[in-house]
Amino acid sequence: MKVLGIIPARIGSTRLPAKALKFIGDKTVVQRVWEQATKAACFEELFVATDSSEIADCVKGFGGSVLMTGSHHATGSDRVAEALELREKAGKHFDLVANVQGDMPFIEPGVIRRTVQCLAEADPTFGMSTVVMPLFDENEFKRDSVVKVVLGVDGRALYFSRAPIPHRRDPEKCEISPTAPIGYKHFGLYVFRPATLKALNKMSPSLIETREALEQLRALANGILIKAAFATPEEMNASIEIDTSEDLSRAVAAVQSGKAR
Repeated sequence: MKVLGIIPARIGSTRLPAKALKFIGDKTVVQRVWEQATKAACFEELFVATDSSEIADCVKGFGGSVLMTGSHHATGSDRVAEALELREKAGKHFDLVANVQGDMPFIEPGVIRRTVQCLAEADPTFGMSTVVMPLFDENEFKRDSVVKVVLGVDGRALYFSRAPIPHRRDPEKCEISPTAPIGYKHFGLYVFRPATLKALNKMSPSLIETREALEQLRALANGILIKAAFATPEEMNASIEIDTSEDLSRAVAAVQSGKAR
């Protein structure tokens, strides 16, 4: 099975401009994401897709491969769709396409592989996969910066929200245990069937997508099935998503303390 790996990276990130070029220790954010994706060893080809010559130069400097894409994309997956189109025009064919978001410098390679495998082995009715982990911390569950997902019995995503879902009407009757967490936390790693990605790219943003500011809700609103791959808290707790200057400071501290490399 041929899998295309794309790391979308833009210079004009809203809350932390040029975050792909910020240093964590002696490496930039984008270099760390590239190295983790390379270690996953599941991609026929791997590229950073960007609209920035600065990011492109940085990637080429550490030996990575670049695809130059437009500056008009509203989401990372839209940029990944253009990257897929560019590779197909070059005569390449892929069975799956992975969006390894460029703000996860410590993502575990095994989690990337598992998310790819999840869709590769899923029923063909599933158009994409993503990764989730169980949540046991009440404060994390309530934070609106933490994206939660409700899952069906077959591992399909029913809904994503920044709100604490599923709501517990009577918390005292809801036992919290390793087999019954408070909820599930979602991480922005996506794998698509090429036809699904192309279809999504042509769809207008849905109402729930714009209200929650979550791109994956466009898929659910249009009937695309999303399969969840499961990761453990131990695998994902070190996977700091760099969205703000505070996140960057936490990542730097993790490297300095030896908790991340």
